[in-house]
Amino acid sequence: MNKKTKIISEFARIATDAFGTVSGVRKEIETIVKIKIEKIISKSNLVKREEFETLKLRVDKISKKNQELERFLKTLKSKKTKKKSQKK
Repeated sequence: MNKKTKIISEFARIATDAFGTVSGVRKEIETIVKIKIEKIISKSNLVKREEFETLKLRVDKISKKNQELERFLKTLKSKKTKKKSQKK
């Protein structure tokens, strides 16, 4: 009985060591993949989220201002057209 227990105990130790090794390898692979992805992203010259949001806000503001100016221009054109028609 003692021999069986010793074999089972040894098998459990080997299995535990194997799982620990697999876990370590998994962490190492994750770290390597993360580093590789970060390098690819940095080489891709991508914009950070904060920069994108800031630029988006600026573009929205400029777009609204442009729409306001277009409406103002149309109003001026219509007033000019009315004045010409009244002079005739």
